[in-house]
Order: sequence, then structure tokens, then C-alpha cells
Amino acid sequence: MTDIILGMGEVGSTLFDLLVDRKFDCVGIDSDNSKCKKISENEVIKNPEYLHVCIPGELVEFSDIILNWIDKIKNLQGVVIHSTVKPGTTKTIQQKSSIPILFSPVRGVHKRFLTDIKKYTKFISFDGKEIDLKIKKDLESRFEKVDWMSTTKTAELAKILVDTTYYGWLINYAQITKMICEKENIDFDEIWKFADEIHENLGNRPKMFPGIIGGHCVIPNLNLIEYENLDMIKKINEMYEEFKK
Repeated sequence: MTDIILGMGEVGSTLFDLLVDRKFDCVGIDSDNSKCKKISENEVIKNPEYLHVCIPGELVEFSDIILNWIDKIKNLQGVVIHSTVKPGTTKTIQQKSSIPILFSPVRGVHKRFLTDIKKYTKFISFDGKEIDLKIKKDLESRFEKVDWMSTTKTAELAKILVDTTYYGWLINYAQITKMICEKENIDFDEIWKFADEIHENLGNRPKMFPGIIGGHCVIPNLNLIEYENLDMIKKINEMYEEFKK
């Protein structure tokens, strides 16, 4: 049986390496043929089992791409979406497909992605009343440390709200304190020493580095949810970027 990775960017290529390392047969598919692995152009995939979606979740045609691949690859057991997506996306795709569509967001720092994916629990979600026992066992054998969430929207929002957005919010506060420190001509690192013992004992005063939020996670993921108060993260980041100039 063969697992198919759709999208061989950082997430897809890391997932491919993880499954191969755990002795699962995999092929990697990408719009860039040079990134494809263990498959040639127009080759028919033998014994397909699971389609792992790792293409950018912000693509306008995201759902259509997945549905087209479901039609193209016959006899799939299920689809697992690992991409960060707009909440409700997985359920919408499920309503248009007869096979199970699951959502399982990735966690980890890109420069050590494979190590982090092995270390962290893989949260998986499904909107049906009960997932087929075979699929449940199959996925747990692939990811080993698994926790099942009650709905796909729960997992979709968890990725955005308590992972990347929360991280951005913490950086924002570091940016704000850095701007105040420079305005008042005091040392940023010295002022944060005041929180060291509190954080050591309570774990709720993390000191973050006041850098400019870039990359393709924190800010882009904010665009996937419609909650205007969280736009403040972008505004503070832009204010800090202007301040650093």
C-alpha cells in the first residue's frame, strides 16, 4: 500500500522523510516535477492508501485541488490535510466527498522540522460520528504519538489560535517593551530580568526576542480567520518595523 504526499515543500518533504523512515511506502507529488519523489510524470500510483495534503492552505483553489486528486486517485482509504487552512475547510471538503477527510495540523520549527514532528503529539480530527477502526490504527502507526480532537474545526482553530497567533502575540509584547525601553533609554535585557524567577516558578512570564515577525506562518495564518481584534498583531508588527527603521 502507498501513501501519497501532495505538495513537496517543507511540510510535505518532511512528512515524506518521516513515513519513509518508519518504513511506509510513499510517493511525493508536486507541481514542480523536480520535487517529486519515487514517481515519474503520468505514472499510475499502485495500491494508493492515504493522500496527505501539504499544499498551501491559502490557495483559492485549495478544496478543488484536493477533490480533483480524490477523483484521480481511485480507492483511497482517506485524506489527511496537514496544511493550515481556514476554519471549516475540512468539513466543506468532506461534504463533497464519500471518503473520510481528516485534518491534522503540523507543529515544529522548520529548521528542525523532522525532529519536532517526531517529538510532538500529532493531533488528528474527523467530523464523522466515529472514525473507522482500521484508519485509526493506520494513522496511529504512522505518527505513533497521536491525540484525537473532537472536530476538524477545533483542530483548525487550534493551529491558528494557540500556535502561530499566540506566538505572534508574545512577540508583539516584546516589540512593545523594546520600543518603550528605547524611548526611555533603559536596557531591554535588564528590565526583563525582573521576570526571570517568576517565569521559572510559574511558567507564565516568557521573555521573547523583539524581532520583526516575518516568515510564512504567523502573519499569513492570521489571514485565514475573520476576527478583527487579532489584526492588532499585524499593526503592532508594522509599527515596530517602522520603529526599527
